[in-house]
Amino acid sequence: MRSSAADPSRSRWCVIGAGPSGLAALKRLREQGLDAECLEREDGSGGNWYFGAATSRVFASTRLISSKSLTAFTDFPMPRHFPAYPDHRQCLDYLRAYAHAFGLEPHIRFATAVERIEPQGGPGAGWTVHVAEGPPRRYAGVALASGHNHVPRWPVIPGRFAGDLLHAAHYKSPTLPVAIAGRRVLVIGGGNSGCDIAVESAQHAARTVHSTRRGYFVVPREIYGRPADLRGERLLKMAAPLWLRRLVGLRLIDRTIGLPWRHGLPRPDHRLYETHPVINSELLAAVRAKAIAPAGDVAAFEAHDVLFRDGTREAFDVVICATGYETTLPFLDARLLGADDPAAMPRLFMNLLSPQRDDIAVVGLIQPDSGQWGITDLQAALVARMARAAQHAPRAAAWLYRLRQRPDPASPIRYVDSPRHALEVEHYSYRRRLERLIAAMDRRLRRESSPRLATSRSGRR
Repeated sequence: MRSSAADPSRSRWCVIGAGPSGLAALKRLREQGLDAECLEREDGSGGNWYFGAATSRVFASTRLISSKSLTAFTDFPMPRHFPAYPDHRQCLDYLRAYAHAFGLEPHIRFATAVERIEPQGGPGAGWTVHVAEGPPRRYAGVALASGHNHVPRWPVIPGRFAGDLLHAAHYKSPTLPVAIAGRRVLVIGGGNSGCDIAVESAQHAARTVHSTRRGYFVVPREIYGRPADLRGERLLKMAAPLWLRRLVGLRLIDRTIGLPWRHGLPRPDHRLYETHPVINSELLAAVRAKAIAPAGDVAAFEAHDVLFRDGTREAFDVVICATGYETTLPFLDARLLGADDPAAMPRLFMNLLSPQRDDIAVVGLIQPDSGQWGITDLQAALVARMARAAQHAPRAAAWLYRLRQRPDPASPIRYVDSPRHALEVEHYSYRRRLERLIAAMDRRLRRESSPRLATSRSGRR
């Protein structure tokens, strides 16, 4: 145990970021009896869902793409009066209600921008956190929970576009940062942001073209009046095999909004569930009504003209690139977490824990194919138990350390090999694994905290 009354920082943990993952990490660490504080660069909590903050990537019409039931934290359901898919305002209200309900606000240091973190020594020695204003701070451990939507990934397209070129990271509405009404708009990217922006553009622009590299399956938000992900969850709980889930999923999609090729879109080059789900109930109807013109990949820019790979050419006024984000850890040399170079992907057990250190974790570095907050809540619960074991239960800590040396099991689904899926996890199996690990750690922590057990062990010595 490294705690000291003279130096409380030797037992205190630091959580970086007060978004959904950071709030869960702060709550779970304190729940385990650990001293912890959160450093947040903005003036309020909410992270990406704090619309208008510099670090927020949501736009004015953003809604969840997973249902509230499968998104909520494990012990704090969303209000019953919320719709099945809450908007960003309701999400922010929910997150701040969570912080208030568990007394987290007094432990959050707002307007405190972290610049970098450095180890104080080898594993277990703690970390020094450097902030923009004020002296460095020392902590026993750090939970990085600042998200991974910081650095926009721009497509590599030869030439120069002479009109307004922006990334979805900066898109806020049909008027901000540029007005699209009456203009010719090209949206590049087939993910959820790209599809949502294309649908919104079609309601304002003179012409909207949607460029995608491949065909995608599109899933409606609701199927016969029930959230689509809840219907899929029922099959998972029944242990239905993947082939049956695909068969049922395709039939339900076809009966509600129709499969892509029935609307003139290309057939996907992959099977259902092998890409991150595109959840949209309006896109295919807009394509069928010719409000959105589908197009293939972009080959080059020439002033206002865009040349597509099929040889066609069209002039545009605005190009919006909804092409995702680079995965970065902006405060940390990723080599400290097993990466090959400072900016590469860290090598983490379950995309969460360092194989070598008990004093750092990256909460939320996943992209599940369903709601995320409940899963990152479980991630935070495991991190808190690791932190407690490191200070109070060496046998439990050693067990988890040995487990982290093993390779992660293969995903039950083979995802398309693309940057978009670098963090993809199949939510059900990943969640079940976290639950089992938490239960196993709880058993070991109870054993080591039992006075009777401790006495029997000391007697054997």
